[in-house]
Amino acid sequence: MSKSKRSLAVFLLLLTSVRILVVPVVYLDFELNKDYIIKNLCENRFKPELKCNGQCYLAKQLHKVAEDKANKEAGRQEQNFKKLLEETFHHDNFVFSQTFEGVISTVQNNFSYKTSHYSTLTIALFRPPCLG
Repeated sequence: MSKSKRSLAVFLLLLTSVRILVVPVVYLDFELNKDYIIKNLCENRFKPELKCNGQCYLAKQLHKVAEDKANKEAGRQEQNFKKLLEETFHHDNFVFSQTFEGVISTVQNNFSYKTSHYSTLTIALFRPPCLG
């Protein structure tokens, strides 16, 4: 294995590790700076009877990390959904806008148009026979 391939592999491994280790790094940072956090950053530092000991700060940091992950995942799913719609409904009759609302309304309008034609067709085909 050449040196450049090895260094690229190590770089990619470190990049992947950083994403995986975000939560443990938050815990590590909390433990290393616990005294400072308790004295200066804790919301309950003026209420010692609560015995928070910086847990409120830790919970906020973990909530931020979870929220960031959720936002990134939602963005990724939105891109996948857009790509799926474009690939599925790639046709000259469909005009896609940059927003979800435009895409969804275009699909809904086209669906209701087709549904009304199908219902007219089914009424014409499936009616009781005329006796008489």
